[in-house]
Amino acid sequence: MIGILILTHGELANGFLSALKLISGNERQIEGIGLFHETDIEEYKEAVTEKIKDMDQGEGILVFCDIFGASPYNVTAQNFKNLKDVVHYRAVTGVSLPMIIEAVYCRKNMALDVLAQHVQQMGKDGIKELFDTIKRSETNE
Repeated sequence: MIGILILTHGELANGFLSALKLISGNERQIEGIGLFHETDIEEYKEAVTEKIKDMDQGEGILVFCDIFGASPYNVTAQNFKNLKDVVHYRAVTGVSLPMIIEAVYCRKNMALDVLAQHVQQMGKDGIKELFDTIKRSETNE
């Protein structure tokens, strides 16, 4: 099974995991690591590296990061250079709860590369503005 690792600033990763548990129960092979003010960046990088290696069961790891270009993303990019011959993984930034839920439900039926593209597109398509959606719905009636 494809592993899912969520890397964020602060408690956001734990919040995503808590919400996921509320929605779909306990899921295997999904973990999160938050980066805090007191966290040494080298220790964080080492923790992420070890978690990626530990979670890999042969089908790869999908890493979600909260912000493109921020520390969790940069650590992921640095790890890619070091782990590309050891672990197959992909990283997607701009993580949202719908993207995580989609990844959990689709990871059993999709290869890692396809899953990464799918959740990225799903994340883009999932952004809606309420009143525009209502107007479109009323127009189609």
